[in-house]
Parts: sequence; structure tokens; C-alpha cells
Amino acid sequence: MNVADPRNPAGPDDEAGPGVAERELNRAAERYAVWLRSAVIAPCAVFGIFATPDEHRPATISTAALAIGWCALRLAWTRNRTLSRSWPPVVVDATVLVAVGLGQAATGTGDPGGWVVALVSITAVTYPYEWPTRPLVGCGLGVLGLGAFAAGSFVHLGEWSIALAGARVLPELALSRLSYVLVRAQARTADRLTARVAARRRDAAVAAARRSGEREYLATLHDTASTTLLMVAVGARDGTRWVPERARQDLEQLAKVPGSDDGRVDLGPLLGTATRRPAVRVEVEIGALPPLPATPALAIFHGVREALTNVERHAGVPEATLRAGLDEGGRIMVELRDRGRGFDPERVAAHRRGLSGSIVERMTRAGGRVLVDSRPGGGTTLRWMWPDDGDG
Repeated sequence: MNVADPRNPAGPDDEAGPGVAERELNRAAERYAVWLRSAVIAPCAVFGIFATPDEHRPATISTAALAIGWCALRLAWTRNRTLSRSWPPVVVDATVLVAVGLGQAATGTGDPGGWVVALVSITAVTYPYEWPTRPLVGCGLGVLGLGAFAAGSFVHLGEWSIALAGARVLPELALSRLSYVLVRAQARTADRLTARVAARRRDAAVAAARRSGEREYLATLHDTASTTLLMVAVGARDGTRWVPERARQDLEQLAKVPGSDDGRVDLGPLLGTATRRPAVRVEVEIGALPPLPATPALAIFHGVREALTNVERHAGVPEATLRAGLDEGGRIMVELRDRGRGFDPERVAAHRRGLSGSIVERMTRAGGRVLVDSRPGGGTTLRWMWPDDGDG
């Protein structure tokens, strides 16, 4: 789509090309200008035949047939837009206008009220719209038609008819071009507004993507380094054996660029890595899983890691169970369960962002869902589902 730079108040120009609204205006103008001219010329030519004296009627019939045939040809050419904007129509138009204008000497139709005047007048009105992007061609053909009419009527009637025709057609030609310019200005204004709206939408999409990347990175930070440091601070048992390895894994996660995990991921081995915990024994049962897009796979992986950290810190039990596979609908289903002290999900403090931010919101952004089932004294079960089709 060729539209103007929204920061440029000048709008679409010749170098950038017309916008959508202006192009549609030009297409409609070209098509309906030919139809309007044909609708005026054809009946006027027929009436002109009956209004012509008998001695001039054969020549008038020939001239009228030429004009009607010209209208039919131009209507047929409107279906081929490339042809209608090429030079052959210009040559045909010029030839017909000259032939009809000069033919007044033979047809005797040169009085100011005759059908040839109607032909010249409607031509001057429609040509600025029929040639919207080539004003010199449109205005030039209008002036040519007026000149041919003036020459033919001079031979037949004299200078008064020339003056009357010129005083009438030239203002019509100028006003027609002016009216098109005014309509085109409104179309260009619409194109500028459309371009500004499109630019704002692109900027908003970029900003949203940037914020999403920032949230993903902050969530990764929460799940890695901050969790490790917290466990060191509370004095986790046998920390000297697993802290270096955990810190290495955390640094690898933090070094990743958000959004760089393209392609598909094998979730099974990834979950196996997440369950390597020093303080919690995890019983793992992973069924056949198809490769997943990186975004939901990493959302499940980070969510399981965060949930196991919560088991270590809050559940008060040394074991948990992890199940992964496909449900009856073919969706990915991952379930983590512990039989610890549990909690009331509705009463989690607002500043505790681990469950809502690192687990639930991240999975939602990835197109999945997390169900939290817990109650005080009844343990906790988390279920990750992808994709989220609204069922279950």
C-alpha cells in the first residue's frame, strides 16, 4: 500500500504514489466519466438526426453513428484499465472530436443549441475525470474538441456561434478540473489519516511486543537467579553441592534473548531437566509428546521450575509427582502434584507474583492455560494445558 509518511503533512505525492482512497477515486472517476458521456451523447445524437433538415440527414446519420460507435468503443475499453490509460484512446478521442466538429459544414448542425454542442460540452466536463492523473491530456482533448467545433461552426454559421460556444465550454472545462482537484484533496486527506492510524497500530504492536519480551525476561529472572539466591540465603541443605550447577543453568537462561527461541522443542527432556531438585524428590511419568513451539514449551518448563521451587519453600513435603502426556482432546497436559500443606489461591498476597506472573500469566501469553487446585491441608495440583481451546 503506497501511502504517505504519516509524519509528512504533505500527504501522498507523485513520488510515493497515490494512496488507496485516491486510487479508488481515480478508478471510479474514469469508469463513470465514460458512462456519463455516453449517456448524454447517444440520445442527443439520435435527437439530432430527427432535428436535421432532410438534405443534411445522411451526413448527420453518419456523424451520429461515428459518435455512438466511439462511445461504445470507449465503454468496452473501460474493462481493460491498462488500455484505457494508454495512447490509443487519446488518438481515437482526438480523431472523433475533430471529425464531428469539422463535419458540421456537411451536417448543418453547427447552431449553438445543436447536439454537437452537447457532445463538446459533456466532453469538456468528463475529460478531467477520465484522465485524472494526466490533466494535460484531459484538458488538451477538451480544448481540441472546442477548437474543432469552432472551426466547423465558423464555416457554417459565423463568429457569433464561436464566441458563444467558447464562453460556455471553457468555464465548464476549468470548473470540472477544479471539482476533481477538490474531491482528490479529500481522498488524500483520508489516505493521510489512514496512514497515521496504521502507523500508530504498528507502533502499538511494536511496543506491546517489547513489553511482552521485557515481561518474559523479568519472569525468567524471577525463576532463575532470584530463586537460587533466595535458597542460598535460607541455608538450603547440601547447598555446596548443587549451587554451582544451579547457578550455571541460571546464567544460561539469563543469557538467552527473549523471542530468540524459534522452531520446535522436545518438551520431555526439558521437563526432566526442570525436575532435578536437591531438596525434592520428583516422581516423573512422561508419555509420548509431540514437539512443541518454543514459546509454550518454555512457558511450561519455567512454570514447572517455579512450582517446584514453591514446593521446596512452602509445601513442607520432600516429594512431588509430575505427569505429562496428551489428554483425550489431543492437547498437551502437564500435571504437578504435592501432598503438602496447600493454600487458598484466593488469598494469595498481591505482591506474591510467582504463581500469577511466572506461571499463570506466562502460560496464558503462550496460548495455554494453568489450572490451580489447592486448599489448606489438602496439597496442591497445577495443570498446564496447551493449546487453550476454551474447554475443560
